[in-house]
Amino acid sequence: MESELDFISAVLILFAAIIPAYLAAKVGGDLRKLTIALTVFIILHGIYHIVRMQGMEFLADGILEPASVIALIAFGVAYLGVSYKKKRQKVVER
Repeated sequence: MESELDFISAVLILFAAIIPAYLAAKVGGDLRKLTIALTVFIILHGIYHIVRMQGMEFLADGILEPASVIALIAFGVAYLGVSYKKKRQKVVER
């Protein structure tokens, strides 16, 4: 049962990665950086479910899960950097 749930999760997660990947191809600048970081996280998490479904627990839990957490943290840091940059630009414009 757990293997089937990992498969369904992987399919849905990787399907969800299509939207930010498409946006990353269409937009530019800071928004592109954010969508690329989000896409990397989503794809890593989908791969985690595929590997876990195959029974490779060490690779899934020991490598891919921490890698996806790091990618999510990188997305958060990128978002904070972009929002800080925009706030600073507003202050300069005033």
